[in-house]
Amino acid sequence: MRKTLLIVFFLFLISSCQTTQDATKHSLSETEFLSQKVDSSLVDDETISQFIAPYVENLQQEMGRIITTAEGSFERGQPEGALGNLIADLTRSRASSEMRENVDIAVLNNGGLRIPLPMGDISVGMVYELMPFDNIIAVLELNGEQILQMANELAACGGEPISGMRMRIHDGKAADVLIGSREVQPDRIYTVATNNWMADGGGCVPTLWNPLSRNDLPVLIRDAIIDHFYSREKIQPRIDNRFRG
Repeated sequence: MRKTLLIVFFLFLISSCQTTQDATKHSLSETEFLSQKVDSSLVDDETISQFIAPYVENLQQEMGRIITTAEGSFERGQPEGALGNLIADLTRSRASSEMRENVDIAVLNNGGLRIPLPMGDISVGMVYELMPFDNIIAVLELNGEQILQMANELAACGGEPISGMRMRIHDGKAADVLIGSREVQPDRIYTVATNNWMADGGGCVPTLWNPLSRNDLPVLIRDAIIDHFYSREKIQPRIDNRFRG
């Protein structure tokens, strides 16, 4: 981790501090290059190490900052898990806040949640491990028929993190789909918060790829998680039967 941080900061500082004149003066021709094998034999440059040490220290302090305490472990699960429920709920809440109107549903993917959150103190660095991708929140409009189609796709892939929607899975198909506490109305327009990866063609829910409209919010899901945790002294895992057998 430390070597990775040193390399990243070194590249950032070199690219940031070099003037246009210097870049032109020292630019390499198409046939000139420098090859350096990076392995355990590569020793630290003391001058560079001392120069970037304050930045590394600040970064490590920020990554170690405690932002909430988990009163139980948060694990992924199918069709439902406490970790997916938490992230889907806070994504829908943040999308509603940004849109200044209620967002009906959130749909995410378990594969985007890279680690569980253990019981105890949760740091900023743990959130970066949980969500290492720079995915933003995308808010889509789907009609009722598309929502039912999306529910069948969720059932077929065994369930993914959802918020604002409940359903049963029977023989790999969706049944008794509810938005809030109401049945889906085929001619109504619903808003769905997801991540841009799923909206761009990733995951097992292709209905998200062809919405009636799409609004990409300038909010990283990782930042939404950090903000949510920072605003709460404690978080509790919850399973509430969003998917029923």
